[in-house]
Amino acid sequence: MNVATAQSAYRSQAVETAGPAQLVLMLYDGVLASIAKARIALQDKPVDIGTAHRELTKAQAGVAELAASLNHEDGGQIADSLGALYGFCLERLVKANVEKDDGPLAGVEAVLSELRDAWKTVCIPKDLVG
Repeated sequence: MNVATAQSAYRSQAVETAGPAQLVLMLYDGVLASIAKARIALQDKPVDIGTAHRELTKAQAGVAELAASLNHEDGGQIADSLGALYGFCLERLVKANVEKDDGPLAGVEAVLSELRDAWKTVCIPKDLVG
C-alpha cells in the first residue's frame, strides 16, 4: 500500500467513525484548508487558475453543506444567523473564484475560523481533538 492510498484509507475510516459534531469540525477544517490552498494558487505568479478554481469550488461545496445541515425549525435565530453567515461566505467564495482574486477570502477565513473554533470549544470533548 503506497502512502497516498494509506492516507485515503485513514481519512475514510476517520469520517466513517466520527460522530456528527466531529463531522462538522472536519467540514470546517476541509473548507479552511481549501481556502488556504486557493489563496496560495491565486497569489502565485502566474496564477494557478486550475488549482484556485478546484479549491474554491471545494470550499463552496463545503460551505453549502454546512448551510444545508442547519435545522431552521429547531435552531431558530441561531440557525438563521449561521445561514446568513454561510450565505456571505458563499458569495465571497464565488466572487474570489470568478475574479481570480484572493481579496474576498480574508473575510471568509475570519468568519469560518471563528465558527470552527467556537464549534470545537462547545461541541467537541477535549479528549477527541487533543
